[in-house]
Amino acid sequence: MAENNQFDLKKRITAAKQTRKITRTMQLIASSRLQRGKMQLAHSQVWKKHMRKAMSCLSDSYFERTGRPEADRKNAYIIFGGSKGLSGSYSPSLLQYAKPIVEGQMLIAVGSAAEAFFPDAHSLLGDKAPSVDYAQTITQAARTLYESNAVSAIYMIYAQGTRHVTEQLLPLARPEEEQNDSAIIEPSAPVLYPVLYKEYTQALVHEAHLKAYVAEQIARVTAMDSATRNADEIIENLQVTYNRIRQSSITQEIIAVGNAAKGDG
Repeated sequence: MAENNQFDLKKRITAAKQTRKITRTMQLIASSRLQRGKMQLAHSQVWKKHMRKAMSCLSDSYFERTGRPEADRKNAYIIFGGSKGLSGSYSPSLLQYAKPIVEGQMLIAVGSAAEAFFPDAHSLLGDKAPSVDYAQTITQAARTLYESNAVSAIYMIYAQGTRHVTEQLLPLARPEEEQNDSAIIEPSAPVLYPVLYKEYTQALVHEAHLKAYVAEQIARVTAMDSATRNADEIIENLQVTYNRIRQSSITQEIIAVGNAAKGDG
């Protein structure tokens, strides 16, 4: 019986060590992604700052909504839900926050968690790390809805740190920078302004995705660290039990040998 208990305990200890190895590896991967995401976010904010200054040259038409009455149209929401699993309550809490806000509206779901939670979303965009190319894909999906007058406005829902944020994307809000009427426009305003408008919109999406990505990696590091410490505790408790049973088994064997020796004597 003791041998069976020892065998079962050894199997459980081995399984717990394998789990600890996986969670520790995932923690290190998430930590690396977190640092990379923070650097990308810092760079994107510098780029966005320069873009805001350039956007101050644009006419009011780029910041106003035209089309049929607002009451006739829905809004669209870009939801940066992250990937499924291994990040604790990150995705579930964000998606529960979003659920009452987006009810009856059009959705662009970014990430497998958002895809699974909103399978009927207008656009389902999978798990990809933030990049300029992916921001372009997301922005294009949003602008198609907006410029076709299918929706009144576009909003983004994402996590920033431990907060959940709802931010308007389109129509764009005019940057607070003072308008620069003396700016020299090259090659010309009709050519440059649409490009600025497109690039700035894309920069806002990229920044929101990076903020969401950083928050997700923080949650994943925390979750994997907790899982690793739990595995350590389980291994320690199992090892103590295994050692106690093993010592008891050895003691019983010694007693049995001693009794046998007495009987022979």
